[in-house]
Amino acid sequence: MSALDESRATCSECGAPRPRPDRATCGEALCVESARLQVAARRAREAVRAAAGAPRCHRCDQRHGREAWALYCARCAEEVDESRRAERRKLGESRRQKAAEKPCQGPKCSNPVGLSANNDRSYCSEQCRRAAEHVRKRARTKPQPVPCRRCGKPVILKFRDGVCSSCQRVQRTVARRVTLQRKVRAAHGDAGCFHCSAPLLDGGVIDHLEPISRGGLSTVANMRVVCVLCNASKKDQLLDEWTPPLLAEH
Repeated sequence: MSALDESRATCSECGAPRPRPDRATCGEALCVESARLQVAARRAREAVRAAAGAPRCHRCDQRHGREAWALYCARCAEEVDESRRAERRKLGESRRQKAAEKPCQGPKCSNPVGLSANNDRSYCSEQCRRAAEHVRKRARTKPQPVPCRRCGKPVILKFRDGVCSSCQRVQRTVARRVTLQRKVRAAHGDAGCFHCSAPLLDGGVIDHLEPISRGGLSTVANMRVVCVLCNASKKDQLLDEWTPPLLAEH
């Protein structure tokens, strides 16, 4: 069944199947009333057109004998179209003049664009256009620097954690230091000071038996848990060069 036959077999108002082919609606009261009102409105429009007579031109007020929707006769319609085309040409020329006075959008160039056939031209030469395209390509491919979440320094981040490489190194150093201190406390204990055997009420600090300035290493065998007083008094001395303060008093 074609589209025309299908439209003829359905109601013109609701689209439901029609019980009788000689009627335009399905027979429902609402559809019948709607179709009646549309027919009455169409007849009223035809009566108004017949009473008004043949349509007249809105410009010369002469009967043009064209369709009812036409506003002008053939001669006036041609004149109106020509005036509109002239207005569009004038508007386009003014836009070109304004565009010619705009500065070039190329990098390191501020010369006026100048007149051209292309009204949307933004560059004074092909060289400036290529330079601007190169800059845009670099901006698309090269990531923009963003501030680090820890130090706030604008850097190009390699990962999405938002931390720069310097802060990551510091974070790894702190993590290694904390891990080493835990190993020292687990290996040698932290109940009392290694030098003076005083109780460590505040947890104590980690001290190098052989200072780093004297060639010592940050290993579990070279590190002990001591009190703050012994750590401040020992400084960079060796064990045979220094005596704990509490033992020196006795």
